Amino acid sequence: MKRLVQLGISSALLLPVTGMAAEAAEREDGSMVLVYLFLATCGLIVLLQLLPVLAMVFGIVRGLFSKRRVPKPVPVKHRQR
Repeated sequence: MKRLVQLGISSALLLPVTGMAAEAAEREDGSMVLVYLFLATCGLIVLLQLLPVLAMVFGIVRGLFSKRRVPKPVPVKHRQR
C-alpha cells in the first residue's frame, strides 16, 4: 500500500511537468526543461515548509471552537493517613 501511495504521489507531481517538457523538447537549446524542473523543486520545497504551518493553524482553530471539558471531581473513598 505504501508503494502504491508513493507511486501515485510521484506521478501526480511529475504529470504536470511532462507537457512542459514536451514543449521544451521542440526548442533547440532545451534549457527550459531544467528551468521548469528547478521551479518545480522550489515549489515542492515551499509546499513542504507550509505543511507544519497548516497543521498548527488547524490545531489552533480546532482548539478555539471546541468546547472546554471540565473534569468532574472524583470522590476519594479510602484515604490512607
